[in-house]
Amino acid sequence: MGAREQRDIDWASAQIENGTLTVPLAGGKSKAWRARFERVLALLGTAHGAWGEVRLTKTGIEVEELAPGSEDDLRHFLESLVLEANSDGEPGSTKQAAAIHGQDEPAADLETEMTATFRGFANGQR
Repeated sequence: MGAREQRDIDWASAQIENGTLTVPLAGGKSKAWRARFERVLALLGTAHGAWGEVRLTKTGIEVEELAPGSEDDLRHFLESLVLEANSDGEPGSTKQAAAIHGQDEPAADLETEMTATFRGFANGQR
């Protein structure tokens, strides 16, 4: 299996207008990556009291009805989506992302996924 394309959230270009967050994605675009992102989004859902619908656009991610104070939780949610869409697609990888959002999974798997997410913040952004 060849290497999968990787995409990253460009937090430096994030913008909120009329209560909707728009954040660009860097990296190569492909139908396969989009399909993985949509599959993980469908699994995790977007039900959260602090934001509305999450959708992938041609250039990035849009999140509607963003409530003040939800920035950290939303960042974690979006980073998890992108991390999982970037994954190698092994059967257990989507289960790890689901564990972050309250579904049953062993603690070791949850810690592995959370560690990977935190290491993704190493690029110096907040």
